[in-house]
Amino acid sequence: MPTRTARSRSVHPGALLLLSGLVALASGCPKARDPDKSDTRLELAKDFLRKGQLEAAEQEGRKALGFDGKNAEAYNLLGLVDFVRALNNFRDREVDQCLTGVDRDATLVDFERYLKKADKRFEKAVTVDPEYGEAYANRGAVAIQQEEYDRAVDLFEKALGFPARLTNAALTRSNLGWAQFHRGDMVAAAKELRQSLQFQPGMCVSTYRLGRVYFARKEWQKALEEFQAVTANAACPLQEAHLYLVMTYQAMGTPASKQTAERCAALAPKSCIAARCRSLVP
Repeated sequence: MPTRTARSRSVHPGALLLLSGLVALASGCPKARDPDKSDTRLELAKDFLRKGQLEAAEQEGRKALGFDGKNAEAYNLLGLVDFVRALNNFRDREVDQCLTGVDRDATLVDFERYLKKADKRFEKAVTVDPEYGEAYANRGAVAIQQEEYDRAVDLFEKALGFPARLTNAALTRSNLGWAQFHRGDMVAAAKELRQSLQFQPGMCVSTYRLGRVYFARKEWQKALEEFQAVTANAACPLQEAHLYLVMTYQAMGTPASKQTAERCAALAPKSCIAARCRSLVP
């Protein structure tokens, strides 16, 4: 939610709220399962994850599995630890430093390694619990970052087959639409994104993504309206929406003002997107 050096990956905001899992079984003699102790450790791991304390979250997640190796949510939690590490890597590369050349390529190695680890842990979660919709959705989010869009579509569709086990069905449907967008199916993408907005009106990420569909189809006025809705909302700090607002004005033959470009850049002044916004306005 996108060559390696020219493409700008789109990381969806809802990604940082996901939970994930890990294959980590204790060696030696098998222990008796203790689901209560496992869940206690899992709740500690969730708290650490919410606070961004990834090492502590992983440690508690592993302990949860030590008490119950069939705790699917613990596998899912641990998977998110690696997914967040991948997203942090992305932020360091594209937002905080806007790395280029060999420096950027070096960080991509770790980014891809974290994604592979996360996917294996989400996969373990659904192996333990085949109806765990959120873990399928998490695998779909990883597949988008790996640019495997057909696989992402399959995983999101499977996740939506278990709606009661989803944290946010509207976000999952939005992610399905985003995967369809990236594989070039604009009609299906628009359908899913509109449905997502019916479930959760005003959702920032779905509004932005619908704007991207219109932009790709050169429906400039519709695209403009969606990007304006996002950029006017202080609760939607999506820098890419500001960039596409500038690009839409240009496509319509009415270049954006310098103030519009600076609003874009101000969200993350050192980012690659900020540099693009500045370059598009004289």
